[in-house]
Amino acid sequence: MTSVLVVTGSIRPNSINQKMVPVVAELAKAKGLEVTIADLGELNLPFYDNPLPPTSPDFVTDNADVLKWTDMVREADGVILVTPEYNHTMTPIQLNAVDWIGKEWNEKPIALVGYGWRSGAQQAHAAAREALAVNLKARVGDEQTNLLVTRELNPDGTIADKETTEKKINASIDELVELIEETRGE
Repeated sequence: MTSVLVVTGSIRPNSINQKMVPVVAELAKAKGLEVTIADLGELNLPFYDNPLPPTSPDFVTDNADVLKWTDMVREADGVILVTPEYNHTMTPIQLNAVDWIGKEWNEKPIALVGYGWRSGAQQAHAAAREALAVNLKARVGDEQTNLLVTRELNPDGTIADKETTEKKINASIDELVELIEETRGE
């Protein structure tokens, strides 16, 4: 069975992310995918403070939370980042999680599902693409989901336009599955 890791993007109480992550997970499960949720609040990763970058051959860490996170990414066939846009970029907690991992991102299929008030997370996705695809050589899909608060989503995070929201998220998940199959050589 194909496994995907759905990664939270916010730990704020009552954030839209708390409502979006389950929606993304359920749509992925409906496509027959095995879903694990990486709750970055529960993982409680420290701020990146290693003297070496994670891409260095000499990089090591003994932090149990970082090791658990690294295993989650390594073991998943693909990753879905559920990203709110903070100041036109990824959230600090999500970027910190990306920064803790090096070689495990190489060739990892990734889907971007985001939301925001002005661009639906387009700028956050541009930052994620730069970090993951350019720097870490992940396979980031082009079919990113950009949901606008007050159009597809209500300000409280509930879905305002179910048909459009699900269509956009499903397109990102479908492309992720294609990337996974390509990576496996299927």
